[in-house]
Amino acid sequence: MDASVPIFLQKLEPLGLDVAPAGECGFEELAAAYRLRLEPGRGPVHIAGMTTMAECRAALLAVKKLDCGAPWVSWVCDEDGESSTRVHMLAALFVCEGMGAAAFGIQCPEEAAEERMAELAAYARIPLFRIKSGKVIPCPYERVVLDPDAIPCATGTAPCFIRRTIDVGEELECGPDLLEDIIAAEDDPVGAVKIAIQSQDDVEIFAAHQYAVREALCLWSDVPELLEGALRVYQGRAFYDNTGDIGREELDRLTQLYGLIVL
Repeated sequence: MDASVPIFLQKLEPLGLDVAPAGECGFEELAAAYRLRLEPGRGPVHIAGMTTMAECRAALLAVKKLDCGAPWVSWVCDEDGESSTRVHMLAALFVCEGMGAAAFGIQCPEEAAEERMAELAAYARIPLFRIKSGKVIPCPYERVVLDPDAIPCATGTAPCFIRRTIDVGEELECGPDLLEDIIAAEDDPVGAVKIAIQSQDDVEIFAAHQYAVREALCLWSDVPELLEGALRVYQGRAFYDNTGDIGREELDRLTQLYGLIVL
Protein backbone atom coordinates (compact mmCIF):
# COMPACT_ATOMS: atom_id res chain seq x y z
CA MET A 1 0.00 0.00 0.00
CA ASP A 2 1.24 3.48 -0.82
CA ALA A 3 0.13 7.10 -0.81
CA SER A 4 1.63 10.26 -2.24
CA VAL A 5 3.05 12.67 0.30
CA PRO A 6 0.82 15.73 0.66
CA ILE A 7 2.02 19.27 1.18
CA PHE A 8 1.39 19.64 4.90
CA LEU A 9 -0.26 22.91 5.82
CA GLN A 10 0.11 22.41 9.56
CA LYS A 11 2.47 20.48 11.81
CA LEU A 12 2.01 19.40 15.41
CA GLU A 13 5.07 18.40 17.43
CA PRO A 14 5.40 17.11 21.01
CA LEU A 15 4.80 19.58 23.81
CA GLY A 16 6.83 17.57 26.30
CA LEU A 17 3.78 16.89 28.48
CA ASP A 18 2.28 13.64 29.75
CA VAL A 19 -0.57 12.40 31.91
CA ALA A 20 -0.22 10.68 35.29
CA PRO A 21 1.73 8.81 36.50
CA ALA A 22 4.48 9.87 34.05
CA GLY A 23 3.42 13.52 34.07
CA GLU A 24 1.12 16.02 35.75
CA CYS A 25 -0.95 17.22 32.79
CA GLY A 26 -4.65 16.35 32.56
CA PHE A 27 -5.68 14.80 29.26
CA GLU A 28 -8.29 17.48 28.52
CA GLU A 29 -5.66 20.14 29.19
CA LEU A 30 -3.35 18.37 26.75
CA ALA A 31 -6.04 18.13 24.05
CA ALA A 32 -6.85 21.83 24.49
CA ALA A 33 -3.18 22.76 24.15
CA TYR A 34 -3.03 21.01 20.78
CA ARG A 35 -6.24 22.65 19.59
CA LEU A 36 -4.70 26.06 20.28
CA ARG A 37 -1.86 25.19 17.87
CA LEU A 38 -4.17 24.43 14.97
CA GLU A 39 -5.98 26.63 12.47
CA PRO A 40 -9.48 25.15 12.05
CA GLY A 41 -10.28 23.51 8.72
CA ARG A 42 -6.72 23.82 7.39
CA GLY A 43 -5.10 20.52 6.44
CA PRO A 44 -3.49 18.19 5.85
CA VAL A 45 -1.68 17.99 9.17
CA HIS A 46 1.50 16.13 10.11
CA ILE A 47 1.50 15.00 13.76
CA ALA A 48 5.25 14.60 13.96
CA GLY A 49 7.84 13.09 16.28
CA MET A 50 5.48 11.60 18.84
CA THR A 51 6.90 9.67 21.80
CA THR A 52 3.94 9.36 24.20
CA MET A 53 0.50 7.88 23.61
CA ALA A 54 -1.20 10.72 25.48
CA GLU A 55 0.26 13.45 23.26
CA CYS A 56 -0.41 11.47 20.11
CA ARG A 57 -4.06 10.83 21.01
CA ALA A 58 -4.57 14.42 22.16
CA ALA A 59 -3.20 15.68 18.84
CA LEU A 60 -5.39 13.28 16.85
CA LEU A 61 -8.49 14.41 18.71
CA ALA A 62 -7.56 18.08 18.20
CA VAL A 63 -7.27 17.54 14.45
CA LYS A 64 -10.68 15.85 14.41
CA LYS A 65 -12.29 18.55 16.54
CA LEU A 66 -11.11 21.34 14.25
CA ASP A 67 -11.97 19.49 11.02
CA CYS A 68 -8.44 19.51 9.61
CA GLY A 69 -8.78 16.23 7.71
CA ALA A 70 -7.11 12.88 8.36
CA PRO A 71 -3.55 13.52 9.60
CA TRP A 72 -0.29 11.75 8.90
CA VAL A 73 1.30 10.61 12.16
CA SER A 74 4.96 9.85 12.84
CA TRP A 75 6.71 8.52 15.94
CA VAL A 76 10.33 8.41 17.07
CA CYS A 77 11.55 4.98 18.16
CA ASP A 78 14.74 3.05 18.91
CA GLU A 79 16.16 0.03 17.07
CA ASP A 80 13.73 -2.26 18.93
CA GLY A 81 10.69 -0.30 17.80
CA GLU A 82 9.94 1.39 21.12
CA SER A 83 9.65 5.07 21.94
CA SER A 84 11.49 6.70 24.84
CA THR A 85 8.36 6.05 26.96
CA ARG A 86 8.39 2.34 26.01
CA VAL A 87 5.45 2.53 23.61
CA HIS A 88 5.82 -0.20 20.98
CA MET A 89 5.26 1.02 17.43
CA LEU A 90 2.66 -1.65 16.72
CA ALA A 91 0.59 -0.31 19.63
CA ALA A 92 0.99 3.21 18.26
CA LEU A 93 -0.02 2.01 14.79
CA PHE A 94 -3.16 0.25 16.08
CA VAL A 95 -4.24 3.33 18.05
CA CYS A 96 -3.56 5.73 15.17
CA GLU A 97 -5.35 3.52 12.63
CA GLY A 98 -8.36 3.25 14.91
CA MET A 99 -8.52 7.02 15.40
CA GLY A 100 -8.45 7.76 11.68
CA ALA A 101 -4.85 8.56 10.77
CA ALA A 102 -4.30 8.77 7.01
CA ALA A 103 -0.78 7.30 7.23
CA PHE A 104 1.67 6.14 9.89
CA GLY A 105 5.43 6.56 9.99
CA ILE A 106 8.50 6.22 12.17
CA GLN A 107 11.88 7.84 12.64
CA CYS A 108 14.35 5.19 13.81
CA PRO A 109 18.04 4.23 13.54
CA GLU A 110 18.87 3.57 9.90
CA GLU A 111 20.26 0.09 10.55
CA ALA A 112 16.93 -1.02 12.03
CA ALA A 113 14.62 0.71 9.55
CA GLU A 114 14.01 -2.24 7.22
CA GLU A 115 13.14 -4.61 10.06
CA ARG A 116 10.88 -2.10 11.79
CA MET A 117 8.98 -1.25 8.59
CA ALA A 118 8.50 -4.96 7.82
CA GLU A 119 7.04 -5.45 11.30
CA LEU A 120 4.54 -2.64 10.75
CA ALA A 121 3.68 -3.81 7.21
CA ALA A 122 2.66 -7.22 8.58
CA TYR A 123 -0.36 -5.57 10.27
CA ALA A 124 -0.89 -2.13 8.72
CA ARG A 125 -4.10 -1.10 6.98
CA ILE A 126 -3.00 2.43 6.10
CA PRO A 127 0.02 3.75 4.14
CA LEU A 128 3.39 3.66 5.89
CA PHE A 129 6.31 6.07 5.69
CA ARG A 130 9.69 6.83 7.23
CA ILE A 131 11.26 10.06 8.37
CA LYS A 132 14.86 10.24 7.15
CA SER A 133 16.96 13.39 7.45
CA GLY A 134 13.77 15.33 8.06
CA LYS A 135 12.09 14.09 4.87
CA VAL A 136 8.92 12.01 4.54
CA ILE A 137 9.65 8.87 2.53
CA PRO A 138 6.69 6.63 1.55
CA CYS A 139 7.23 2.90 2.15
CA PRO A 140 4.98 0.88 -0.19
CA TYR A 141 4.03 -2.60 0.97
CA GLU A 142 1.85 -5.55 0.00
CA ARG A 143 -1.19 -5.69 2.24
CA VAL A 144 -1.20 -8.97 4.19
CA VAL A 145 -4.38 -10.98 4.64
CA LEU A 146 -4.86 -11.13 8.40
CA ASP A 147 -6.70 -13.69 10.49
CA PRO A 148 -10.21 -12.15 10.78
CA ASP A 149 -10.52 -13.58 14.28
CA ALA A 150 -7.34 -11.87 15.51
CA ILE A 151 -8.46 -8.30 16.17
CA PRO A 152 -5.68 -5.79 16.95
CA CYS A 153 -6.04 -3.52 19.96
CA ALA A 154 -3.51 -2.00 22.36
CA THR A 155 -2.71 -1.06 25.90
CA GLY A 156 -1.04 2.28 26.52
CA THR A 157 2.31 0.77 25.54
CA ALA A 158 1.91 -2.67 23.93
CA PRO A 159 -0.01 -4.29 21.07
CA CYS A 160 -2.43 -7.11 21.84
CA PHE A 161 -4.98 -9.17 19.96
CA ILE A 162 -8.46 -10.39 20.83
CA ARG A 163 -10.92 -12.85 19.33
CA ARG A 164 -14.67 -12.38 19.09
CA THR A 165 -15.06 -15.32 21.47
CA ILE A 166 -12.68 -13.82 24.05
CA ASP A 167 -13.32 -14.55 27.74
CA VAL A 168 -13.38 -11.19 29.51
CA GLY A 169 -13.85 -12.61 32.99
CA GLU A 170 -15.69 -10.76 35.76
CA GLU A 171 -16.10 -7.01 35.43
CA LEU A 172 -14.19 -4.81 37.82
CA GLU A 173 -15.79 -1.88 39.62
CA CYS A 174 -14.02 1.45 39.88
CA GLY A 175 -13.69 1.46 43.64
CA PRO A 176 -10.79 2.14 46.01
CA ASP A 177 -9.26 -1.26 45.19
CA LEU A 178 -9.26 -0.89 41.41
CA LEU A 179 -5.48 -0.97 41.07
CA GLU A 180 -5.20 -4.19 43.06
CA ASP A 181 -8.17 -5.64 41.16
CA ILE A 182 -6.55 -4.92 37.80
CA ILE A 183 -3.34 -6.64 38.87
CA ALA A 184 -5.24 -9.65 40.22
CA ALA A 185 -7.42 -9.92 37.10
CA GLU A 186 -4.38 -10.00 34.85
CA ASP A 187 -3.05 -12.96 36.82
CA ASP A 188 -6.17 -14.97 35.99
CA PRO A 189 -6.27 -17.13 32.81
CA VAL A 190 -8.70 -14.91 30.88
CA GLY A 191 -8.12 -12.98 27.68
CA ALA A 192 -8.89 -9.45 28.85
CA VAL A 193 -9.65 -7.12 31.73
CA LYS A 194 -13.21 -5.76 31.90
CA ILE A 195 -13.88 -2.52 33.78
CA ALA A 196 -17.36 -1.11 34.42
CA ILE A 197 -17.91 2.66 34.18
CA GLN A 198 -21.12 3.64 35.97
CA SER A 199 -20.55 7.23 37.10
CA GLN A 200 -18.36 10.26 36.45
CA ASP A 201 -16.40 9.35 39.58
CA ASP A 202 -15.68 5.99 37.91
CA VAL A 203 -14.21 7.79 34.90
CA GLU A 204 -11.84 9.71 37.18
CA ILE A 205 -10.84 6.63 39.16
CA PHE A 206 -10.24 4.70 35.93
CA ALA A 207 -8.16 7.57 34.53
CA ALA A 208 -5.92 7.46 37.59
CA HIS A 209 -5.28 3.71 37.33
CA GLN A 210 -5.58 2.85 33.62
CA TYR A 211 -1.79 2.82 33.29
CA ALA A 212 -1.79 -0.54 35.15
CA VAL A 213 -3.70 -2.33 32.38
CA ARG A 214 -1.31 -4.72 30.63
CA GLU A 215 -3.84 -6.90 28.79
CA ALA A 216 -6.59 -6.14 26.27
CA LEU A 217 -9.17 -3.88 27.90
CA CYS A 218 -12.94 -4.21 27.70
CA LEU A 219 -14.69 -1.01 28.80
CA TRP A 220 -18.35 -1.42 29.76
CA SER A 221 -21.13 1.05 30.45
CA ASP A 222 -24.84 1.52 29.76
CA VAL A 223 -24.38 5.30 29.47
CA PRO A 224 -22.82 6.60 26.22
CA GLU A 225 -21.39 9.73 27.86
CA LEU A 226 -19.62 7.69 30.53
CA LEU A 227 -18.23 5.21 28.03
CA GLU A 228 -16.95 8.13 25.97
CA GLY A 229 -15.35 9.68 29.03
CA ALA A 230 -13.44 6.47 29.73
CA LEU A 231 -12.40 6.13 26.08
CA ARG A 232 -11.01 9.67 26.07
CA VAL A 233 -8.72 9.04 29.04
CA TYR A 234 -7.62 5.52 28.08
CA GLN A 235 -4.26 5.76 26.37
CA GLY A 236 -4.71 2.57 24.36
CA ARG A 237 -7.35 1.01 22.11
CA ALA A 238 -10.19 -0.66 24.00
CA PHE A 239 -13.09 -2.91 23.02
CA TYR A 240 -16.77 -3.20 23.97
CA ASP A 241 -18.34 -6.64 24.34
CA ASN A 242 -21.81 -5.39 23.32
CA THR A 243 -23.52 -6.61 26.48
CA GLY A 244 -24.76 -3.13 27.44
CA ASP A 245 -27.68 -1.08 26.16
CA ILE A 246 -25.77 1.46 24.06
CA GLY A 247 -27.19 1.76 20.53
CA ARG A 248 -25.34 0.96 17.34
CA GLU A 249 -25.32 4.56 16.10
CA GLU A 250 -23.63 5.76 19.26
CA LEU A 251 -21.13 2.88 19.20
CA ASP A 252 -20.27 3.73 15.59
CA ARG A 253 -19.57 7.32 16.64
CA LEU A 254 -17.27 6.16 19.43
CA THR A 255 -15.51 3.82 17.03
CA GLN A 256 -14.88 6.65 14.60
CA LEU A 257 -13.59 9.01 17.29
CA TYR A 258 -11.59 6.70 19.54
CA GLY A 259 -11.05 3.48 17.59
CA LEU A 260 -13.38 1.51 19.88
CA ILE A 261 -13.65 -2.12 18.80
CA VAL A 262 -17.20 -3.48 19.08
CA LEU A 263 -17.62 -7.24 19.29
